[in-house]
Amino acid sequence: MNGMTWVRILVGAVWLNGGLEKLLNPAFPRQFAASLEAGGFVSQAPPFFRELMQSTVVPNAELFAQFMRAGELTLGIALILGLLTNLAALGSIGLSIVIMLSQGGLRLGGGLGAPEFLTINVVVALLSLVILLSPAAKALSVDAALARRSPGLSPLLLNRRQRD
Repeated sequence: MNGMTWVRILVGAVWLNGGLEKLLNPAFPRQFAASLEAGGFVSQAPPFFRELMQSTVVPNAELFAQFMRAGELTLGIALILGLLTNLAALGSIGLSIVIMLSQGGLRLGGGLGAPEFLTINVVVALLSLVILLSPAAKALSVDAALARRSPGLSPLLLNRRQRD
């Protein structure tokens, strides 16, 4: 197993962990809604994103909480198994960016306390971009097995042509 396979599995484990925490907490949808109503994940967001959150997400917070649960679980499982890895990596980048924007976006810290630029969401997004672009990240995956059975899918699933 190569290093990029481990990176893919690690990023998947991060998403799976977040999804399982939300799944195992039956109060999560209500807590998420209460947090949004109090201004959490909205007040620090850039203006264009804050408007989207206030007009769409806050009124439907419990539904979006379910989407978060399902999305994180799906991304985690897909990345760990290497199932539709490129699509899962794109989803991971997208969800990381959404979470990052809801927390205020990228900003430089003041030198005191934790760094604000290199947050976990930025790291996950960057690692997901590497997974998306790396054929090596698809080794030891369901995608690799599918590409062996249908070599025509190889460029789509593995980012390279299947060797004969």
